[in-house]
Amino acid sequence: MRIVKYGNDNVTNLPVSGGGSDIQIGAILKPGVTAGTDFGSLILSADNTTGSVDAVGVLRELHDFSEDADATNTGVSFPLHPVQLLVPGRIVRAYYSSTVLIACTQAVSTTTLTLTSLEDDIDGSFLYVQSGAGAGQTNYLTASASGSATLKAAFTTNLDTTSNLIKILRRFHQKAGLNADGTMLASYAAVGVHDVVVIDTYIERNGDLIQMSPATTGGHAALTGLNSLRAIRFAADIMFRDTTPYSLN
Repeated sequence: MRIVKYGNDNVTNLPVSGGGSDIQIGAILKPGVTAGTDFGSLILSADNTTGSVDAVGVLRELHDFSEDADATNTGVSFPLHPVQLLVPGRIVRAYYSSTVLIACTQAVSTTTLTLTSLEDDIDGSFLYVQSGAGAGQTNYLTASASGSATLKAAFTTNLDTTSNLIKILRRFHQKAGLNADGTMLASYAAVGVHDVVVIDTYIERNGDLIQMSPATTGGHAALTGLNSLRAIRFAADIMFRDTTPYSLN
C-alpha cells in the first residue's frame, strides 16, 4: 500500500446519480443508499430529511440528466464528474491480493451466482476469476443478497468449484478485508472487519492503471483472457475510517 495524492484540490472524477434529475454545481454529495439502484454512485445530500450522512465531496460541474443519464447499478451508463473530496485524512492505494481468494462453492452458468457466506450490499462491485475454471474473466454485480448475487451477464466460460475469485468492492463500501501481512486488500466471502471507505477502483493491465467502469461500451464488466496478459492487477483507493486521531470506537 502507499499514500496517494489527488492534486492540490483533492478533485477526482466519480460516478454520479441524480435519480432522474439534474444536480447543480456546488452541491454536497453522499454515497448512494438504495441497493440495486445507486450503490457505488454519489447522490445529492440535501433537504432536511436524511442529512449529509458520510458526505464525500462537492460537485464541481453540473450533472445534466438529459445529457449524461445516471450512474446506476444496471451498469448501462456511467457518467463521471469532478468531485472535490471532503477528506480529513490520507488516501491509500491498495492492490488486491492474488492469493487470498474466494472459492466458488457451486457452478455458475447463468446470471445468478450463489456463494456461501457472500456479504450483502455489494451491488456495484466487480468479480475477477483469478484461477480455476473461467480464469481471466471479469463480471459486475447488478444486485446482491446474503449468499448470492446477480451478474450483469453470464460468464463467457462457466465457473465451477475450482474457480477462485477476487471481490473488487464497490465505491463507497465501508468494510474490507486485508491479507495477513497487512499490505494488500484480500477477498473474503463474508463482510470485511476493517473500517474503510472505498473512494475508487482500478484495473491495471501491463502497468496501465484505469478506473473501472461497468458501462456497456468501453467498460470492464465482461472482459475475458486477462490471465494471458503479462501482468494484471486490481486496486482501490481507500481511506481508513478508524485511526488513532479519528477513532470510531
